[in-house]
Amino acid sequence: MNHINKEGAIANSPEISQNWVVKSKEERINLVQEELNNYKEYNDFVVTEAEANGQITLLIERSISASIRGTMLLDLEQVLKNSIDKGITVWLVPVGDKSKLRNLRGIQIKPEK
Repeated sequence: MNHINKEGAIANSPEISQNWVVKSKEERINLVQEELNNYKEYNDFVVTEAEANGQITLLIERSISASIRGTMLLDLEQVLKNSIDKGITVWLVPVGDKSKLRNLRGIQIKPEK
């Protein structure tokens, strides 16, 4: 059985390569989007940001349950680390409250300022 150990918990995250950093934002977005297009399960994923620090922000254009989404994103991050750059991290665009019941009652959840 594989357990988290102290060495793994305190290890530094992989750093982004200079090859990634020197690319323009558009080039980085296109590179990641092309890689996503190679996989059927990521066809509904759109790259919205690709920062020089390796943070990739995605928008998912379909509903995926939370129990599946987490594992799917971890798998995707590993694919991108293996194919593009080991320092990449994947983030999702925050989505507002989609509850039809709360919206019907006029309840709105406002973000903190």
